[in-house]
Amino acid sequence: MSKYRSSGFFGALFLGAFTRLFLTTNQPLRQWLQNRLEISTPLTSWNRVLEGVYLKWSLNSSSYDGDLVHEIPMMINIYHYLIQLFTNRHIIYFFILIDCLNSILVYTISYKIIQFNCIMENFNKTNGKYARLFESKEKKYDFLITEKNFKPIFWSLFAMVCYLFNPLNLACCMSQTTVLIQHFVLLIWLNFLLNGKIFMSYIFLAIHANIAVYSLVLIVPSISFIRQKKIFKRKQIKSEFNLISKHATVFVLLFACVFMFNLYLENFNTRFIDCTYLFILKVRDLVPNMGLFWYFLTEMFDHFITFFIYVFQLNAFLYSIPLTLRLKNEPLVNLLIQIGLLYVFKSYPNIGETGLFTSFLPCVAYLFPLMRNVLVFTCMLIAGMVLAPIMFYLWLGSGGGNANFYFAITLVYSVGQIFLLVDVFYACLKREFIKLNGSNVPLNTDGKPANFTLE
Repeated sequence: MSKYRSSGFFGALFLGAFTRLFLTTNQPLRQWLQNRLEISTPLTSWNRVLEGVYLKWSLNSSSYDGDLVHEIPMMINIYHYLIQLFTNRHIIYFFILIDCLNSILVYTISYKIIQFNCIMENFNKTNGKYARLFESKEKKYDFLITEKNFKPIFWSLFAMVCYLFNPLNLACCMSQTTVLIQHFVLLIWLNFLLNGKIFMSYIFLAIHANIAVYSLVLIVPSISFIRQKKIFKRKQIKSEFNLISKHATVFVLLFACVFMFNLYLENFNTRFIDCTYLFILKVRDLVPNMGLFWYFLTEMFDHFITFFIYVFQLNAFLYSIPLTLRLKNEPLVNLLIQIGLLYVFKSYPNIGETGLFTSFLPCVAYLFPLMRNVLVFTCMLIAGMVLAPIMFYLWLGSGGGNANFYFAITLVYSVGQIFLLVDVFYACLKREFIKLNGSNVPLNTDGKPANFTLE
């Protein structure tokens, strides 16, 4: 617990909570944020949750009558009890509490990530894996991260501050979007995983995968991390196939248990499957959002829609195994990149998901000097967030624009996220190359220094 004994930790947490409490006094701002399409998607809108609770407990019918509610039954029941406990008027304080807990989890997870990376590099250095780095002309003694030159307390506190005062996270908290609850479940999974409590981590990953089916692919980097941790503890892995199959089987069974529990809560009425899992995959609601699906599917001929839905959805699942194989020696960087990719390629993205992912960037701050497009993706992300409400107003407010205006900005925003992820991936590969081959730049056949390219 020594990592929490910091005035900076408690000061940041207090200031973050106070900022949220202060913003709750601005009712017009909260109302405006609740109606923003960038924040309240069909999957995260609090008004839709209220509708589901009203249908089930006031009208004594299914929450999934109609096509408005897309939360799983388990979450609908949890929200019902929360509304009874806090009342709808004071539920905002629950969201503030969850957001503060999320920030604490970000701090804890960041600390563990940095600590694990330091241990990993020291382990490889001790085993002589980086011998060529120290044989190079320019000896990079500070190139490898340690707890002295990359202090876990400072950078984890910086990650916490990035989460607490990120405008995207503040907007999500004030709008009472359920993405904060999804973040809470995801962060608990990651916290248990880093602390070696594998079974508990799989339970929360199974819950999150039932809420958002894209999270199914996170089992792949999870197993990769477990494998790498066994190597550091010098535990012999008799068969990697057995390791993978055992963990995958446990996760599938837990996912099935959560699914059956949801089915039980709905009295074995399968209507909720179409309104939750299939709704996400079929992309039936084409309300504009910060994703890539809505515009293409709106403009496309009907007989092409099914094909392109398959193509678009494939992107969310396609890259998990190749990335894990390439980054098997950097399992935590792999985890962060894959979480970011899910947020880019999902059918109904929320700006709060970008806020969560970017909060973890201080954990890999040692990659920043090797990144090439920091200014480019920073400007793209800022421009996307600032101009999205303006372009939406020009389209549907004043009538001075059209759908292309808004989609152009969502495209800039999505491409900016992809640039960020590719830059992190590139910097990670370049750093790995330097660690293994030394700081001497290899020469081409013509005697000129070779360029490092990502292929």
